[in-house]
Order: sequence, then structure tokens, then C-alpha cells
Amino acid sequence: MKKVFLTATAVLALSTTAGAWDTILGQNCAVSRPQMVAVHDSRGLAELWAKTYQGTPQALDLPSVDFTKETVIAVFLGEKPTPGYKVDLVLQQDPMDPSRLFVLYKEIAPKQTALIPQMVTRPFVIRKIDKAYVQVVFEFNRAMKSLPVVFTKEARAKLTAIVSKLQKIAESDGKSF
Repeated sequence: MKKVFLTATAVLALSTTAGAWDTILGQNCAVSRPQMVAVHDSRGLAELWAKTYQGTPQALDLPSVDFTKETVIAVFLGEKPTPGYKVDLVLQQDPMDPSRLFVLYKEIAPKQTALIPQMVTRPFVIRKIDKAYVQVVFEFNRAMKSLPVVFTKEARAKLTAIVSKLQKIAESDGKSF
């Protein structure tokens, strides 16, 4: 029974780092102040991973990322007085610039009614996103409201054509638009 449990644990540990993964959540890391990071290359990932797991065996288990297709984002909440804090993320493409991604993050505190031990934690989330975004903008959002609906490429092309026609009409009348 112990061998089966240990084997399953080893497989889970390997699949988290070496295999496919999307999100890594944690309550304890070496980052003691709130920080938001976007990583676009393997060198940056190695630095992020070393800062996150400094002085632990996990620091050696760098996760696999294909930086030709993916970018890594991380949000660290800093030190909290109790366990149970979490990071909630909403990813929203900029409706005006499809190469920009807004990462709206929110701190979720543990329920006040829960019996929680007093111990310092450092909650964080690390997540892979699509490489299509050249710019990643982090924004703390208490209300966690989404941005306006993103236009499809076809709708954006139609809007661009309409604006272009209006500008030509305005220019032909000698008026500024």
C-alpha cells in the first residue's frame, strides 16, 4: 500500500513540473512583498522559480514551458497573517489592442467565521497564458469587473473600415474629423 501511495505521489509531482500544467497555486513562497510578474523567456522563468521556491527542493524542479507559444504570469500577495488567502485572476484582452492582456487580480481572504491558526503565509499563483500578448498589464480589482467585450477580428476590421470611410467623407468636405 505504501509503495502504491509513494508511486502515485511521485507521478503527481513529476506531472506538475515536467508535464503539462496551466496553473500553480501555493500558500508559501519566498516572495514576502506583493509582486506581479510576466515572464517571456526561460531565463526569466528560472529567476521567477528561484525567487518563488528559494531554499527548498522545489527550486530545482523547473516546470516546462514552450516560450514560442506561451508566457508565464505570476501574482504574489506578500505576507498574510493566516492561511486561507487566495489569488483570483480574470484575464481580459484589451478591446482596443489585441496584443495587450489585462490581468485583473483579487485577494480573497479566508472566511471570518473559520477557525484559522495564526501563522504567516505568502500566497501566490503562477499561470501560463498564450504568447499572443506582447504587453501584460496587472491591475488590482476589488470589484473584479470584466472589461468590455472583445471584438472579433472580423468585427474590428468592419469597424476600422467604417471609421476610415467616415474620415474620408470628413476630409472631402474640408472638415476635420
